[in-house]
Amino acid sequence: MAEREIDFLKTCVRELAEPENLFQGMRLPENFELPDDILLFYHDYCAPAPNAHCRYTLVFPLARMHYLVDQEEYDIAEGDMLLIRPYARRFLSPRSGGYQRFFITFQLKTPQSYLPEGCLHRLPEQALAHLERVTACYQAGDVQGTSLALHAFLTTLSPGSERGRERLLSPPIAKVLALINDDVGNAPGIREMAAKVNMSPGNLARKFRSELGMSIHRCVSSQKLEFARYCLRRTRMNMEEIARNCGFQSGSGFSHFFTKQTGVSPLAYRKGREKLAGSGPSRRRGDPA
Repeated sequence: MAEREIDFLKTCVRELAEPENLFQGMRLPENFELPDDILLFYHDYCAPAPNAHCRYTLVFPLARMHYLVDQEEYDIAEGDMLLIRPYARRFLSPRSGGYQRFFITFQLKTPQSYLPEGCLHRLPEQALAHLERVTACYQAGDVQGTSLALHAFLTTLSPGSERGRERLLSPPIAKVLALINDDVGNAPGIREMAAKVNMSPGNLARKFRSELGMSIHRCVSSQKLEFARYCLRRTRMNMEEIARNCGFQSGSGFSHFFTKQTGVSPLAYRKGREKLAGSGPSRRRGDPA
């Protein structure tokens, strides 16, 4: 330790008063706990369906995207962080420009006071160093270091960093999105959707386009495409099985749809992804978020 640091330490400790009680000091808050069961992983695809689970989820976008959490929509971009609390139902909007995102998920037995109040935050500069530390400790297998660094990162997210939600979706549109995404291969037609939300098909179509900036048909097609991509990347289903799960009567119809949307056939897409995955290091995967 340098002489200057030693002199500074001497000055500090001389200012400390002797406590009245030598056997009772500063205590952690009751029920205090650090983040546990921590996972870090990267996704560049859309989950096949909305999901909810018991973990806290931190989303760090590497591209601009729209996240739907319960009935709220968030427009997030690089430099933002979205906190999704346990059991909140989440999925990516088809309006998203990309899907590249970094996740940190963890568990807590009880909510902690150091968790930020809001959901969407702009990362302050001092948070980035803590985030780098989280990643370095995780990659090194340092469990305690990862937990402490994650705690330090979360404490940097002051109320001043909160951005707030982009907007609250209306109940009918939130319900229609749920109908589409819960089983995109068997998504009901617009007349059936309209009946379920007590609207006429025309009014529903106009309201859907007004709130989401796209038609219901385009939304269904976009979600079918993302579901197909997921199946081709992450499952061993053959083309006929994928076609049926995406709502197509035949493999040829599915192949025509996929090729028109992406410029490559489903088989070429799967082979390309397998080649890409085989050429790089293996990744630890977490639950889709």
